[in-house]
Amino acid sequence: MQVSVWKSWFHKIKLSVRTERMYNVETGPAIPEDIRFVITQFFHTYNHFKGARQFQTDTFIKEVFYATKQDPRDLRSIDEMESYIQSKNVNRLRLKSYVIDEYLRVGEKVCMIGVTREFSNAHRNRVLYFIIQEEGTWRFHHIVRSHHGKIIEKFQVKEQVGFVVGDDKVALLFLTHADSADASTFMLGDYVHSEGYLEVEQEVSGQLYYRIVRMNRVH
Repeated sequence: MQVSVWKSWFHKIKLSVRTERMYNVETGPAIPEDIRFVITQFFHTYNHFKGARQFQTDTFIKEVFYATKQDPRDLRSIDEMESYIQSKNVNRLRLKSYVIDEYLRVGEKVCMIGVTREFSNAHRNRVLYFIIQEEGTWRFHHIVRSHHGKIIEKFQVKEQVGFVVGDDKVALLFLTHADSADASTFMLGDYVHSEGYLEVEQEVSGQLYYRIVRMNRVH
């Protein structure tokens, strides 16, 4: 799925939900009820991964699995991936609350939300989720992660351009199409804020990499 998010108008929505009490406060344009229902159910079952299976595509489960396992050579089934994630979640921090601060209807069957999540140790992070309509049901399809750092390597592989973003301790590989604005805008040495989802449908030399959704220069 190729989405030119940076060219679209963002509608702002704030939705704060405590997963235990299901208390919420919202302002701004409303999320359609059918999409809101899926979002609520997804986060209500967040701490029990299998509980949200009907609201997740196979692609979403693969992305979470490979982000957790970090081994592109592991080719287990979707059910096995789901079980592995469930077993890992038992020992992880529990989700306490979430705030939706972005809502964008990308197309008739695709939307995007920006979510700031708070966990049991008061740690917070922010991700984007793409939600698609599949066989009449809205499902979480991509989880887009953020990463800050310097572009320490830039290269072209056929029709794609790759950016290695980070430092000498932590670096991630991001790819975009060679004819995209990002491919020509960002150069070696730029300090950037990159957002992308883990590509699980294709491979580049057996490496895990992120498909760029947005990239911005940090001044």
